[in-house]
Amino acid sequence: MTSEEAMNPQEPTGKRTTPTWTDIRRKLGQTDMDYVIGVVKALFDFSKENRTFLASRLFPETDWSALLEKCRKQVREAVFPDSPRQIRLGDARKAIRAYRKATSDLAGTAELMLVFVESGTDCGRTYGVDYESFYASLESMLDDLLEMLCDERNHGLLERLRERVCDLEEKASDIGWGYSDYVSERLAEAGLLDNESAAPDNPAVSGTKPDERPATPRSPRPGAA
Repeated sequence: MTSEEAMNPQEPTGKRTTPTWTDIRRKLGQTDMDYVIGVVKALFDFSKENRTFLASRLFPETDWSALLEKCRKQVREAVFPDSPRQIRLGDARKAIRAYRKATSDLAGTAELMLVFVESGTDCGRTYGVDYESFYASLESMLDDLLEMLCDERNHGLLERLRERVCDLEEKASDIGWGYSDYVSERLAEAGLLDNESAAPDNPAVSGTKPDERPATPRSPRPGAA
């Protein structure tokens, strides 16, 4: 194969709009280190997200506390805003995914997931959120959090967050839509609650359909109008 052929490999039959990773890896393998460094520098300059990602891979000991606090605030404000009309669960999930992908910080990711569920539970109690998809999203995030915490490799992380996770049962206790029962059952299945505390104590709520659940009093959010 000539050098010209190496730099211009034959494309497979059919059009392809975007090169695959195989194409990119082959191309980088044909270039010198200065060129590769230039590509990395361009990626570094392109966005803050890229800078964070590169730092996490090259300097894993980086302190992410400032970024974590910023993301924690973003998640809290998106899930429990000043008005229920401003709830943006999708934005909160996006912030969590971006943090995890950029930093690979498992402890920080678990913290953000827990803030999501805590904030959503507070929001449900305060505003009386009355659509099922809201609680389904909280349940999904709780499932992902418990899966992470119950991994035996993350025992230290579980112990660090155990008290706050267990507090979710009490916080969710006056919320309908099956959410209260779901939280209790999942925490019990994870071995975080005893059987007695996990048992439903409100027969009027347990076992009924969402639209049959009685209204429950909501505690006012401090400082809210």
